[in-house]
Amino acid sequence: MEQTVRTSKVFVQTARAWKETERYVSSCGGTRSGKTFANLQLLYAVGCRDKTPTITSVVSETIPHLKRGAIRDFQQILGPAFDDKAWNKSDLIYTLPSGSIIEFFSADQPGKVHGPARDRLFMNEVQNISYDIARQLFVRTRGKILLDYNPTASFWANELIETRENCVRIHSTYLDNVDSVTGESFLTAEQLAEIESNRHDVNWWTVYGEGKVGTLEGVIYTFEQVDDMPDPSGLREVWGMDFGFTHDPTAIVRILADTGRKIAYVDEIAYRTGMLNADIAKALHASGCRPGVNVWADAADPKSIAEIGLASGLSVQSCDKGAPVRSAKRQFQIQWMQGWQLRPTKRSLNWIKEARNYTWAKDRNGALTGFPVEAWDHLMDATRYALFSEFAGREQSGVYVTSRIR
Repeated sequence: MEQTVRTSKVFVQTARAWKETERYVSSCGGTRSGKTFANLQLLYAVGCRDKTPTITSVVSETIPHLKRGAIRDFQQILGPAFDDKAWNKSDLIYTLPSGSIIEFFSADQPGKVHGPARDRLFMNEVQNISYDIARQLFVRTRGKILLDYNPTASFWANELIETRENCVRIHSTYLDNVDSVTGESFLTAEQLAEIESNRHDVNWWTVYGEGKVGTLEGVIYTFEQVDDMPDPSGLREVWGMDFGFTHDPTAIVRILADTGRKIAYVDEIAYRTGMLNADIAKALHASGCRPGVNVWADAADPKSIAEIGLASGLSVQSCDKGAPVRSAKRQFQIQWMQGWQLRPTKRSLNWIKEARNYTWAKDRNGALTGFPVEAWDHLMDATRYALFSEFAGREQSGVYVTSRIR
């Protein structure tokens, strides 16, 4: 029985653009517009029709980003038709019935970036990839190139690619993520409501709601990604947790801190809605949290702190209190945090996404207020709870007496 394939309005736009150019299709869109899904659907359809085998490369920022994004979407597109025998899990290569292959690799793999040529290229969330890397991939691509991105700020694709005559640009929003035949949205009512609840944040809405180029002024934290957590010898371990449930996720981080150099290595442990206190206790144990290591949690929920501590036998404590969103104390804590070098692991995808969008709010005149935007802050708060509560007071006295790694 043939599988019925549903396509979106964005897929129709992408397929049309594919026919109109010999080189570039640049897909700019807001959150949940379905642009990545549409690009992968098109590449799969084109590859299946190849008369002679071709090579298509799908490239994203890191391997974890690929696995949680493009690869997951690709598997969903094929559904029951996904052939495990055609999927090389080690090399991340899928062989199509035509003999063509679709390979997935990351922009931080020099051997791949500077490696053999290909026939087609799709660069996913290209705003997070440097032009030097993109250029290496472009010159090794014989045929068409697809790009997609969220327009968080003007970057090289706007200036160097979309200005070319051989580039067709597509614009999409969450309202375009609808069935191309019936017009039915592919998003749930809850997803639509969550997106539209952010209309009050002008810059967020410009970028993620309307899919227009914004300017993320006032980004609060800078960071550098690392492959994995370092050897814990000589470092100090602390955990942070921000509570959520229905709409907001519960966010948990593990941190290894080099207090002398003020470097914090951060690993995202959890970022999920619907977590009960029992689920949180299990997640802490499953992730290797040990008795004697402090877990600093959101002070607004002392009952949950007590329950999780009792259920887990771990040192779950209330973080430094008295720091609501718009307070001088919170400002001080964030400024103190800016004195640290933050180094998240590459698998900490939600942490990285939050940090890239965690900015100072603006007033009606467009001036920065010194207070953070009340979004993209779950893992940011969990990180602050941990570092500030564990180290701020001791730093001022010049003494660190926190849990050591054993």
